[in-house]
Amino acid sequence: MIKFAGTMKRIKCAQQTILLPAVAAVVLGIVSSSIYLYHDQLARFVWRQFHFENVALTLDRSDPQLFFDVGNYYFGGGAYDIGRAEYYFKKSLDINPEIDGAHYQIARIYFIRGDFYTALDEINKEIELHPDFKRSYYVRGLIYGYSGRLKEAENDFKEFLKWKPESWAGHNDLAWVYFTKGDYKNSAATAREGLKYVPNNAWLLNSLGVALLNEGNLAEAEKVLTDALAYASAMTPADWGRSYPGNNPSVYGDGLDAMKASIERNLALIAAKE
Repeated sequence: MIKFAGTMKRIKCAQQTILLPAVAAVVLGIVSSSIYLYHDQLARFVWRQFHFENVALTLDRSDPQLFFDVGNYYFGGGAYDIGRAEYYFKKSLDINPEIDGAHYQIARIYFIRGDFYTALDEINKEIELHPDFKRSYYVRGLIYGYSGRLKEAENDFKEFLKWKPESWAGHNDLAWVYFTKGDYKNSAATAREGLKYVPNNAWLLNSLGVALLNEGNLAEAEKVLTDALAYASAMTPADWGRSYPGNNPSVYGDGLDAMKASIERNLALIAAKE
């Protein structure tokens, strides 16, 4: 009687030896094809879930939005390195010269650096490409204001406030423009308008207080500035930072201290006049 058990086992082992590499090759092929077909989704997943920058950009170097998202991360979205942020924003523009927001973010970076000429050039490009993105008018208003072009700044802040009338920052910076021009009446009126939306805002209260002080209304100025100091004193450096997105987190505390010191000086001026 012939026994086939050992022979059959050897045949099965041989089949497995042949089949396993073949199956593995098929599986790897499917995985490789999936990565190739869905590398953009995988790259975004790797970035959003783990912030593995090099891995994500190795998987997909053709997605302008991915580069833009990495730029936002380095522009206060999780880390702060405006040099790297600028690099990634510019890379996104290399891939798609019309991508939303890249020129806007680059303009903000140059504004923070004090390069108002380049900042203006970048924000004008954003407005030309995307005129309906009204936040650009606010940034351009800041650039004009710090460049001494107060009429243009006034126009842009007004344009921004048509779109977002509840913006305390828009009202505060428009009030600052009027104040700088010596128009204390309109400065006070603009600050009051903003306070209708955010009545406890320390910046607007300070702007109103200094306008009233320069109008000679010392009693109301003292009351308003006292309220401003109380609200500012209750703030944390992180609160200050949220009001000035894009700034280095290391300056949040100094910024808040400077704000409180400014209010205290104005109160001291009132006390000296009384």
